[in-house]
Parts: sequence; structure tokens; C-alpha cells
Amino acid sequence: MFDINIWIDEIVSKIKNTFGDNLLFLGYQGSYRRGEATNNSDIDMVIILAKLGIKELKEYKKIVNSMPQSEKACGFISSKEELKNWSGYELFQLYNDTKAVYGDMKDLIPEITADDAKFAAKIGAQNVYHMACHSYLYNDDPKAVLKDLYKSIAFVLQAEYFVQSGEYVLTKKELYTKLPAAEKEIMEPALNRNIIDDFTQEQIEASYAELIEFCSKIIKRYN
Repeated sequence: MFDINIWIDEIVSKIKNTFGDNLLFLGYQGSYRRGEATNNSDIDMVIILAKLGIKELKEYKKIVNSMPQSEKACGFISSKEELKNWSGYELFQLYNDTKAVYGDMKDLIPEITADDAKFAAKIGAQNVYHMACHSYLYNDDPKAVLKDLYKSIAFVLQAEYFVQSGEYVLTKKELYTKLPAAEKEIMEPALNRNIIDDFTQEQIEASYAELIEFCSKIIKRYN
């Protein structure tokens, strides 16, 4: 059985031994961070180095390839200088969703503001809106696309709830309990995307309409 804690301990040891003082921060995010992982889930690592170039990327690639189930590994890597100039709306998600294993990301990024959360919600909504419209017109497998759309809309709802309440809710299940009724309805397929496999054509149409309408409201809400 795969144990994320054993896996993390092993890769952390290898990263520390390889990069030494060049390593500033190490953590992980995504479904393993939230306790929502399945057998098919990726392991989303977050690594910040003082210096990053192709040499460091090659060294990190060797570490990843040496790990058991290396195909699960993915994530974010950056140097300190790029990170401190990163877009705030992306840092909102990166910071709040990442569990630190080594270092403190607060020491490496500017303060995240309420406007950053608003733009995280807006840009996420824009992406879902575009994908929904595009896939409705041109994609022949709407159920597969809807699974991706509902995965993405959960992050939009997460950011939007933060804007309204000031609280970052880590897991989809807990977030669902806090949402108003209309948004709970949108969140339900995100909690169990496999139910989309059994959607009728009428449910598919309704889902597209619901997602597009919700994203439209978010896009127009924040200038």
C-alpha cells in the first residue's frame, strides 16, 4: 500500500542532501495535502531554491526518477527571485494549499491580499467559462470535460468563499458544508466526479448551463 508520509520522508532526505543551503522551502499540496487522494492521484511537490537553472532541474529530475512510483510526482519549482515577483492570485492558492515540510513560504513571498483572492476567483472563473463554452461547441466527450470543469470550479468556489468570509477552507467536503444552497448544487459533482459518468443528456446540458451562469457572475463581479 502506498504511504505518502514514507514517500515524502524519502524524497525530502534526497532533496536536502542534494541541494543543501540552496534549498529554501519544500512542501506538498493537492489531494494528498487535503486528504482527498485516490490511487490515481498525483503528488504535487512545491520546491523553492535560492538559485534555479537547468543544472538544478537536472538534479531534481534524477531525484524524482529515483523514487518509487515516480510517475505520481509533479508540482511547482521556482527560485526565490521569481517567486517574490509571482502573480498574487496564483500565490493565493499556492500558499494556502501547501503543507510545509521544510522552511516557511511566508518568508519568501509578498503578503497575500484580499484583491489577490478576488483575482484568483475571477481568473479561475474565466478559465472555466472559456473551457465550458469551447468544449460544449467542439468536444465530443462532454462527460470527460465536465469532470475537469467541476475539478476546477471547486477552486473557484474556494477562493470566492475566502473573499466573502476571510476563511480558507482546505477540503471540498468541509467547503460544501459552508456554502449557500445554490453553490452547494454546483459543488456536488466536484465531490464525486464519477457520478458524471451516469449523467443523461439533459443533466449534461443543465451542468453546462449552471457552470457558465455561475462563472459569468464571478467574472462580472470583480473589476
